[in-house]
Amino acid sequence: MEDTRGTGEANAGGGEPDDVRELRTTADTVREALLDATLMAHGGELQRIVGSAEIGSHLARLEPSARHTVWNMQPDLFYDPHDSSPELNEASRSRGVETRLVTRPTTLVSNPVLSSMHPQLRSGPVFLRALVVDEARVLIEGLDTADGEPTAWLTDRMDFVVPVLEVWHRTFELSTPVLAPGEDPPLSRRQLQVARLLATGEKDQSIARRLDMSARTVERDVRTILEVLGARSRTDAVLAMSGRGGAGNRRVRGFSPSS
Repeated sequence: MEDTRGTGEANAGGGEPDDVRELRTTADTVREALLDATLMAHGGELQRIVGSAEIGSHLARLEPSARHTVWNMQPDLFYDPHDSSPELNEASRSRGVETRLVTRPTTLVSNPVLSSMHPQLRSGPVFLRALVVDEARVLIEGLDTADGEPTAWLTDRMDFVVPVLEVWHRTFELSTPVLAPGEDPPLSRRQLQVARLLATGEKDQSIARRLDMSARTVERDVRTILEVLGARSRTDAVLAMSGRGGAGNRRVRGFSPSS
């Protein structure tokens, strides 16, 4: 009889491989434990954060506190030209903080510039939206409010940190780099700046002034952006970046202070 105990072997039902199924189960266990704990939480041991704006504010405060690592699991992540995450990412890396991001393969369709924003991006099975700072604090996605507001929980309780770390390590092991070793990102840092302004509706002349570039350079960068996105026009490019072009037909959310 063939030995199917090895990593990556499919389960008997012909569904997910054993290691993926185990990862899903572990992530579900973390969520269930979070729900149980929130019913008894008191003081500051488990801080609930409500609303995108508040989550963003907490992320901005978390960034300068990171000393060694920021590990980020995002099942999906949409492109937002107003998002401050790129600046927070750069601030972390400039201080020597190791930043890692893992997302699902489908995110690469709905967010085609993500690998340019995060050259170390990895893709694989991601079942828990969570952030781990210095292996000592975690930010975990909670349930939406009745009004549809997103929530998150911030805690340094080790009974949450340890299992989330386990999920992180398993997720990372099952993921693969999006870019091959030595492969350059599709868009340069300058082209990402041009793409961001393009997504906010800025015209070439305005982009040139804001970035202190010549109009010809902006036109050249816009052509490159269209080629990378497979877009026929600026409008198509904006739709593609926002996840509404081609196969990317829905907007999704996430939190990403450093990745």
